[in-house]
Amino acid sequence: MSDSQGNNAKAPLTVEIVSFGFKYGTPPIANISLDVRFLKNPYWVDELRPLTGLDEPVRKYVLDQGLAQDVLDNLEKLVEHTVPAMLKVKSNSFVIALGCTGGQHRSPAMVEALAERVRSRFSQYQVTSGHRELERMHDDKTASLTAQGSAS
Repeated sequence: MSDSQGNNAKAPLTVEIVSFGFKYGTPPIANISLDVRFLKNPYWVDELRPLTGLDEPVRKYVLDQGLAQDVLDNLEKLVEHTVPAMLKVKSNSFVIALGCTGGQHRSPAMVEALAERVRSRFSQYQVTSGHRELERMHDDKTASLTAQGSAS
């Protein structure tokens, strides 16, 4: 990559943190992949079931678990030690994938919490977060609404 004066400038390292659901296929390709199904599942709480890990009540339910905070602490340490090593091998991206059963509650909550931590602690990295199953559900709803609109 070159800057505006033609000098070679290294692209900033991108840390991509993604959630997924095991029941919807294989995990995404990642440098680190972690199954977070050991956390208590908001799915089994009636008022939380229709929500996602992006909604505050679900985030609170997941992140108030001591084990969730321990895992986030350890993942943050892992990023601290592994990402610089990736830079040395000339990689400019690092992917962390967190999965739960359906990719709706636990993994999205954990992804957003980890992304916030990495953004605030490692400002030299470009941090993105994504949610495979939530995006798929959104795309399915959009397609359904579009089909209904064109049928009328």
